[in-house]
Amino acid sequence: MKGTVKHFLLLLLALWFVLPLSAQSLKKKNEMRDSLINALTETVSQMQAKLAEDESTFRSEIETMQHEIDDMRIQQEKHEKIIGQLQSKIHTLEKDLEALKKGELDEYIVKPVTTEDTIVYLVQQYYNAKRWTDQLQYVLDSARVEPLMRRYYSGGYSPEKIKKSMISVDDEEVQMGRVTRVDADMYTVYMKRTEEGFKIDWQATTGTDEYSFEAFRAEKSTVTRQFRVTARLGSEFASDYGLTTAKYYNVRIGESAFVLKNSEAGRQLYEVVKDGYAHDVILQVRYEKKSIKSGYTRMFPIIVGFVKEGWSLEDGQ
Repeated sequence: MKGTVKHFLLLLLALWFVLPLSAQSLKKKNEMRDSLINALTETVSQMQAKLAEDESTFRSEIETMQHEIDDMRIQQEKHEKIIGQLQSKIHTLEKDLEALKKGELDEYIVKPVTTEDTIVYLVQQYYNAKRWTDQLQYVLDSARVEPLMRRYYSGGYSPEKIKKSMISVDDEEVQMGRVTRVDADMYTVYMKRTEEGFKIDWQATTGTDEYSFEAFRAEKSTVTRQFRVTARLGSEFASDYGLTTAKYYNVRIGESAFVLKNSEAGRQLYEVVKDGYAHDVILQVRYEKKSIKSGYTRMFPIIVGFVKEGWSLEDGQ
């Protein structure tokens, strides 16, 4: 019994010393852990700050290098463009040299001096343009006619060289604002003198209207529309429909059209086409329904207005 109590007292004494030591040790461990966590946190923050700084530096260097690359590309493009221009000039000079050897150089105007030279030069440059878009610099009202040109050349375009000997200039003293006609090989070119120099009336030269005559014929529109057409006297009539030779002129404009002889349009148009040849004219046309006694009806093109001979509306006088 005494031995047991003694053992118990010794155990209590040991616990008395051990327990405070364990609590003190635990506190110390916690402090060390907190200190380590704080140190690690600070280290991580420093590393993150360093990483952000390095990333910013790298990004700045990358952007600088990218700008340098872009500048080099721009310079390269400029140099390539200059090289292309020089090559084009060399090619032109080589062609001129060959033409000189053949005695043909005088057929192509290089530096226009006279008014005739200027007109011939413009015609040659216009038809020899590499692309149809290059023709825009030579035409009147280029912004307005560009969509029409795009439609016109949708089937293809190819440049042509027209020799000076194939170009006939009738009027060398064209007044400001006036239009002159120039025969260039198989083409008739309408050219207007403007404050900026001579410009080609593209619609007149090609006979192009905003609304195509082909679409008008297909639609058989009863709305009066204005067209550039080639007209000559015809001999076909439709007497059963009241379109008789006594009352109407038959005028071929791609198909037989009719105009009343006693109308102003009929009198003016007849004066132009009475020679039997084809003439470029601007007319106002619409389709009208005609019927025979049985009641059967048919649409015919009727000319209701004569605008002018020639295809240009740009003449200032």
